[in-house]
Amino acid sequence: MADDDAVTLVLLHPVGLNGSTFSLLGLHDAVAPDLLGHGGRERRPGMTMADLADDVLAQCPGRLDVVGVSMGAMVGLHLALDHPARVRSLLVACSGAAADPATMAARAAAAERGMAGVLDETLTRWFTPEALSRRHHPGVERARQALLAMDPFAFADGWRAIGGHDVAARLGELDLPLTCLAGRRDLAAPPERLLAIAEAVSGARFVVLEAPHIVHLEEPEAFATAIAAHLGGIGDR
Repeated sequence: MADDDAVTLVLLHPVGLNGSTFSLLGLHDAVAPDLLGHGGRERRPGMTMADLADDVLAQCPGRLDVVGVSMGAMVGLHLALDHPARVRSLLVACSGAAADPATMAARAAAAERGMAGVLDETLTRWFTPEALSRRHHPGVERARQALLAMDPFAFADGWRAIGGHDVAARLGELDLPLTCLAGRRDLAAPPERLLAIAEAVSGARFVVLEAPHIVHLEEPEAFATAIAAHLGGIGDR
């Protein structure tokens, strides 16, 4: 197994976005793969979080420091639980230990009717009113472009995969440096959802930023600083 010097920082994106949306962070040594069905990749109907996690491992060899936002954080939890030897540390941002299947099924059905019909609702759930009202906000524009380019059926696949996510009963199995990062203005994953994960894992850190759900696109500098703090604390364990 590779030593710590060979650990790769992996950034995992939310549903409907892609790896390129992490470019605002300026983390040039990080790897940001496109998840199945995203970034032009072929969709996999019926995919699960385990499928997404296995695909990340296939793209990213060696040991990993995993940072995930929203759906990417869910994939990160599955990676750490199912492949603990491959994951040195985990930062879970703007996510939860489980999702409501009925809500996710409804979002999937809406997506299949076309991306234009779900665009505004999705952006409103993801960003603050201030960002949405700013002309050509760089983060909002990146999200808008990614969503409009998304295959609506692949977007639906993502929501259905999220609907099957539930690791709440397994959180006590986690034994690695873990940071749970919440956005105080997050409408989709309020801070209490991240706090519940942190309280279930011995030694976990709980961090709250003044940020919305898509933290890496609205508050990239603060998020990059939080990632640096997480990585800097790995040796404390």
